[in-house]
Amino acid sequence: MNRTVSLVVIVALSIIATSCVRTSTVVRVKKDGTGSIVSRYYFSPQMLAMIKQLEGLGGALEGAAGGPDLGLIGEMANPDEDSLRKDAVNYGEGVRYSKHEPGKDDEGWEGYVVTYDFENIGKVRIDQNSVPGKAREFVESSGEEIRAEKGGSLTFALEGGILTVKTSFAKAGLEGMIDENQLKQAKAMGMTPSQSMKIAAGMAEGMRAGVFLRADGGIVETTAAHVTGDLIILSDADVPKVLNDPDFGEFIDKAALDPKIVTVESVKELFSKLEAMTIETAEEVTVKLK
Repeated sequence: MNRTVSLVVIVALSIIATSCVRTSTVVRVKKDGTGSIVSRYYFSPQMLAMIKQLEGLGGALEGAAGGPDLGLIGEMANPDEDSLRKDAVNYGEGVRYSKHEPGKDDEGWEGYVVTYDFENIGKVRIDQNSVPGKAREFVESSGEEIRAEKGGSLTFALEGGILTVKTSFAKAGLEGMIDENQLKQAKAMGMTPSQSMKIAAGMAEGMRAGVFLRADGGIVETTAAHVTGDLIILSDADVPKVLNDPDFGEFIDKAALDPKIVTVESVKELFSKLEAMTIETAEEVTVKLK
């Protein structure tokens, strides 16, 4: 591979590493415990266009410089039905593929919507293992691995019409607040952590991620903090806006100097200030279903 191609691939890897993807997962549940999981994945036109350009470089997509197999990006954006059927197990025992529809979102990002059905909400689990198989292959092709415990999880229990939701998304966000490698890289470049995050924000333009719960029959009452009608927001973040938020930057810079300030209380306070992020900070909430 010549130097020009190498530089192109390095730039591509930098952009893709920031995950230019919009994703949302909605768990829909009825009072009898049955329901569905609707997951949406959309990829930026710029990223897909770059992949098509790289395809013409002959071998430039195959794990350059220890990076991931970029050729998997196209498959991630347009998976086949067999692949999605296999992914059903990622959401828990008894979850089965129902349907999927390729297409674009309102801003022209290309991807698909996939629906899985389940008979028992108590066996459903949402965590990093719930990502599509092609996404896992993409991460593993760079020598990394997806660890379920790292990104938090969402589990459920239903009894007498009362749904108990346990979430560790906020806790996982707390534990991942300080990335030692990121701090070292920022320091090596003579930058503060907040400055390096602003660069990352520029490469993640348009990225958004969220997990939601919808009570199909309605909600009588709930202890959840963020509710709109029958929809509960468990986590939702406009990633570049969060990375650019001055309150977030200030907190990260202070935490880099004194990691002891990162506590449950301080992070909850920070989350409450971030306009571009909504997250359920309680580790357990209850929902009385109609």
